[in-house]
Amino acid sequence: MTKSILEAVNNAREFFGIEDYPGDFFSRLDKVDYTDKYGILLFKEDIDKLSGFIGYGTNDLAVICINYKRSYGHQNFTLAHELGHWFLHKGVSISDDDHVLYSSDTVEQEANGFASELLYPEELLVKDFFYAICRDLFIESNRKALGEYIDKLCHKYCLSYEMVLRKLLYKNRQGKQYKTVRKEIEKAIGGKISEIFDKDFYSVNEKLSQYQRLMKPYLELDNKVDKLVTEGKIGKATGESIKLRSGVKNS
Repeated sequence: MTKSILEAVNNAREFFGIEDYPGDFFSRLDKVDYTDKYGILLFKEDIDKLSGFIGYGTNDLAVICINYKRSYGHQNFTLAHELGHWFLHKGVSISDDDHVLYSSDTVEQEANGFASELLYPEELLVKDFFYAICRDLFIESNRKALGEYIDKLCHKYCLSYEMVLRKLLYKNRQGKQYKTVRKEIEKAIGGKISEIFDKDFYSVNEKLSQYQRLMKPYLELDNKVDKLVTEGKIGKATGESIKLRSGVKNS
């Protein structure tokens, strides 16, 4: 982890008022008027093969879009990743696909490092690792207990099962054994992770709000357009046209 990334993470923690780790970042942002407070316009859309992207509007407004057709932990990491681009590469519009976690591109690696440290700080990772070591959770006969422990951490930090398991295995110098250990865990618990544990956390369920379009930015745009019409800065027909083109009318 480079000094510049750590500085960016610390700046983000101060900026968002994060004491240790943010957990569910979407819920954190939803508690405030983040567009006015932070200068962020956050969308959630079905954007096909992309996990997310960041662009910029007027007055340096950061426009971030997350693909809601991904597991919730995946979405949370993508949001932190795009925020990493904002803090480290501000002004550069970037689109990220599902393979960004394994990218060799320096810019993407920096955003990954930022997201990883912001969501799951190294200090807490070390504590969680030693907790597992002290309880012999990495012993093959304890795969069920390890699997349950990973699931608990995934919900705590709002991260994917793959990410948390890989991090702990890497700490235990078993990084290359991820696929083997995961299969052993699934055998021990009697099925796939997404079937035995919280299915709605690990799999997309579009009946739930976390797997739907985020309506807040459209409502904000609707209000801003109405205000411009009321103030006489644009005509009513123009306002309706803006709403239609932006998707407000269809949201």
